[in-house]
Amino acid sequence: MDGRTLRLNSLEFRDYFERVFREQNQVATTLAFAQDEASRIRYETLLQLEDALLEACADLNALAAARRDNRALGLRLQARMATTAPSCEATTRRTSEALDAL
Repeated sequence: MDGRTLRLNSLEFRDYFERVFREQNQVATTLAFAQDEASRIRYETLLQLEDALLEACADLNALAAARRDNRALGLRLQARMATTAPSCEATTRRTSEALDAL
């Protein structure tokens, strides 16, 4: 994002959240296919990238799953989970760049 603070219930945040979520899913899918075709050494690198991506985006994915399943989460929990979006976005970008470089 550009450093602005977005309200959790704003349309801008929802758009941002959805964009980050979709980009992360796309990179995770690319990463999974790359693992299928990787040599042993490259496979280890891809696993490290995957672990970092999963860790950085875990809360964002959990929040998306809760929304998809219509599960109510407390406002504080949602807010805490939502604050991980920039980290997920940055890790997604680094992972994508690393995949392009392999």
